[in-house]
Amino acid sequence: MAERIVVLTAGGPDHRPGHRRGWRARQPAGEGLMRRRALLAAPLLALPVATRAMPTGGYRFRLMREGREIGTHTVRAEPGGVTRTVVTLEVKLLSFTVFRMTHDYAERWQDDRLVGFAARTLRNGNEGRLQLVATPGGLRGEGPRGTVRLPAEAAPLSWWAPGRLDRPLFDTATGLPLTSAPQPSPHGALTRWEWRERGMVALYDAAGTWVAFSMRGDDGSTVRYEAV
Repeated sequence: MAERIVVLTAGGPDHRPGHRRGWRARQPAGEGLMRRRALLAAPLLALPVATRAMPTGGYRFRLMREGREIGTHTVRAEPGGVTRTVVTLEVKLLSFTVFRMTHDYAERWQDDRLVGFAARTLRNGNEGRLQLVATPGGLRGEGPRGTVRLPAEAAPLSWWAPGRLDRPLFDTATGLPLTSAPQPSPHGALTRWEWRERGMVALYDAAGTWVAFSMRGDDGSTVRYEAV
């Protein structure tokens, strides 16, 4: 049974494809390593993308590589203002699994400020954890490389929320600030956000609904998202 990720705030709980050998995925969020069973309390100009509520039922995509489904990406709203994202990947060579990953993270927003964040990553059997909480001095917490300190306005790289992609962004598994950021551009009737460093491209309609995504693997192949 999958372990549930719980977001805690300062006030308490609220409730790519790659090489076939040593395969590594560049998931929309990164990786982590923190073993804890409990999380502690503690624009291109004039191109705004509308911020909208989560669509009814959230988002669900299948991940396709070379014509084959290799995983899923789901986003859904939960009680207490929490949005939960789960990404799963499994790549096989012949009948052998060469890479497996589950990245499960939850974020809680209040008045458009991130007040709690928790993530758990299983990557080829290795578990990683990240937890952050809002404090008067900004976001603080523990990640796989030690203490994490981020500005109060920081946001996770969560593609479901394009209205926050122009903020200081952090990796959703390590908590580390991104050294580069996605950039927006018009794309017909859609808005396109591209993160060239990772080969990631997301498309949104005029209402800000996430409609498409693709990313480049370490081996140069492309993973495309298909809405379910």
